[in-house]
Amino acid sequence: MQSSSAPRWRSVGPNAIAWREWDGEFVVRNERTGNSHLLGTLAGRVLGILLEGGEPLATAEIAARVEKDYPDASTGGEAVAIDRTLAEFHRLGLAEPETT
Repeated sequence: MQSSSAPRWRSVGPNAIAWREWDGEFVVRNERTGNSHLLGTLAGRVLGILLEGGEPLATAEIAARVEKDYPDASTGGEAVAIDRTLAEFHRLGLAEPETT
C-alpha cells in the first residue's frame, strides 16, 4: 500500500527523451545528458506510461496501468520491480520523484 508520503513520479520533459522499441527492448536517449540506455520490456513500459501520463504517478498507479495495458505479460507483482526501475530512472536522469 502506498503511503501519503510515497513519491509520485514523472518523466523528464518528453522533448528530452528520444526512444525506439525493437522486439520488447527499448533504446532511450536522454537529450539532457547525451546518454543512451537499453531498457528491458518492463522498464520501457514504465517509461512510456510516465511519458504519456501527463501528471505524476505513484508506483501503484503505474503498476495498475501495466496490468491493464499488458494483461498477458503482467504477473500482478510488478510493484517492487517498478520501484527499482524508478530509482534507476532517477539515477539516470530519466524520471524525477515529487513528494507530497
